[in-house]
Amino acid sequence: MKVERRAQGATRRSILQLLRRHGQMSAIELSDALAIGAVGIRQHLTALEQEGLVYVCGLRRNVGRPAHLYALTERAEAFFPKHYERLVCELIDSVAAVGGEPAVREMLEQRRKMLFARLAPQLADKPRATQVAILAEALAEQGYMCECEQGEKGDLFLTQYNCPFDCVARRYPQICAQELRLYEDLLETTIERDTTIAEGGHCCRYRIPA
Repeated sequence: MKVERRAQGATRRSILQLLRRHGQMSAIELSDALAIGAVGIRQHLTALEQEGLVYVCGLRRNVGRPAHLYALTERAEAFFPKHYERLVCELIDSVAAVGGEPAVREMLEQRRKMLFARLAPQLADKPRATQVAILAEALAEQGYMCECEQGEKGDLFLTQYNCPFDCVARRYPQICAQELRLYEDLLETTIERDTTIAEGGHCCRYRIPA
């Protein structure tokens, strides 16, 4: 059973890779490319559709029966390696080379202000616990793997188990400082951060007064 599941997983990865390379393909084209029967390919495509990784993007009308064309969804992009952190580091390095530390600080401050403008309306006029929950959800959507909970004394704890730009933050700790300031501005209170991933912790944890 485990061998069969591994084989299915390998076939589905191959389908995703082919669609990534060619953009759109029919079941017959995938069948020919992978030397797997068309019935089997359609079963894999159905499973991938159910997982939200592929979708029918069109219909090709040739001689005979029309063929559905399949393509990747945005969700499938997560299966392909990205090097955004390296790109971000290179961009910040370029800013620093041109304008030095003040330019880097100004750039990160502009990012903080942009995020504040986006998130502040969602938190306005909400109780503190609701604000933290909304903030945690927004951060989770950005890849922070974030959760919030209330301590015994009523304080709220916002914990991030993943940092989407960990390597960048290790090189430019100013990012972490701007993150803390953003949360304080949004929640209009002083926040204590007792551990960070960038400094070797297994998470970033913030204590927020109730």
